[in-house]
Amino acid sequence: MPNTIIVANISEKFSRRRLLGPPLRSSRSTSALTAAAISVLAGIALSACGGSSDSTAASASSVQGATYELVPDAQVTAGLGEVTTMLAGLPVLLATGDAEGRAGIEAMYTKWFEFEGTIRANDKDLYLAMEDGLVAAKIGVQENRPNKIDQGIVEFGDAATAYIKAHP
Repeated sequence: MPNTIIVANISEKFSRRRLLGPPLRSSRSTSALTAAAISVLAGIALSACGGSSDSTAASASSVQGATYELVPDAQVTAGLGEVTTMLAGLPVLLATGDAEGRAGIEAMYTKWFEFEGTIRANDKDLYLAMEDGLVAAKIGVQENRPNKIDQGIVEFGDAATAYIKAHP
C-alpha cells in the first residue's frame, strides 16, 4: 500500500507541472499519469541496481515519464524566433476573439514542444524562465489580460536571448 501513496504523490506532482506546459489540457488522463509515475519509479529502481548507460549520447531524454527530443542548436534558434513571433501576435489574436487567442496559444505550444527538450537539457534555469513566460502569456489569453501577455512576451524574450547567447 505505501507504493500506491508514492505513485499517487508523484502522479499529482507530474500533473501539476504539466498543467503549466500544455495548452488546454484535455488529452491526458489520470491513468496515463499514473502509468508515467510507475515507469519513473521502475527506472529509478533499475538504475539503483547498477548497470551502465551513457544517457548523454541519446537523442532523447526521459523526464517524469515524458520524452523530450534533443534537436540541433540551429533548430532551437529558429524555433525560439518562431515562438517569439507567435507571442508577439497574441494581443492581436486576442483582440479578434477568444477562440483566435486560444488557437494562437495552441499553435505556440505545438512549436515549443518541438525543441523544448534541448533547452531543458542544456539550461534548466533558462528553460524554466521561458516556461514562465509562456504560462504568463497563456493566462493572459485565458483571462483576457493583455498586460499578462506582455509580461510573458518580455519574460520569454529575455530568457530566449540569454539562451541564444549561451548556446549559439
